[in-house]
Amino acid sequence: MNDNGIHIRPAEPDDAPDLARLIDMAGGGVYEFLLDGLVPGQTAAEMLVPGLAGTSGSFSHRHSGVAEAAGRIVGIVHAYPVDWIKTQDYSGLPADRLAHMEDFNRVHDWGSYFLSALAVDPAWRRRGIASRLLAWVYERARRGRFDRVTLHVWADNADARQLYAKEGFAEIGRADIPWHERLPHQGGSVLLRRPV
Repeated sequence: MNDNGIHIRPAEPDDAPDLARLIDMAGGGVYEFLLDGLVPGQTAAEMLVPGLAGTSGSFSHRHSGVAEAAGRIVGIVHAYPVDWIKTQDYSGLPADRLAHMEDFNRVHDWGSYFLSALAVDPAWRRRGIASRLLAWVYERARRGRFDRVTLHVWADNADARQLYAKEGFAEIGRADIPWHERLPHQGGSVLLRRPV
């Protein structure tokens, strides 16, 4: 899809560094919280690159779309069947951090297509890129025979919640994720759903 100089396409392995940067941004601190200090000298975004460059697992670039403009990636979306979360291997993550995020892994609409990340570079926002990336996800969900898309958004992320409400998402649950100095959000995470 190409409109107003913005091209939406499936991600490629070479996109992994940009995917990692923007997925890290979309997480609102989750990746730093979970990964900080596990590999000395590497940021959370740097630690995400190998998985995104790979071809297997839910974190592969194969489950991402990118928005390109002016020769660079300015937005990303990452989505996959939510049931894949049940088979994720979290054994390499600290037990106390996993326990802190436990409710997130419990509060899902199993059987849906899960939007795990959506981010647009701040300099490129308010140009309809997020809506176009969401349309890309809705089409993938339909092709995969899913009838709904779900996502989690921080309760205190007013801009994202406004976007998702405009897109027709409605709240169906909440994950109680306590405030933490390294994960400073109030109100936990809101589970939203939209039919496709």
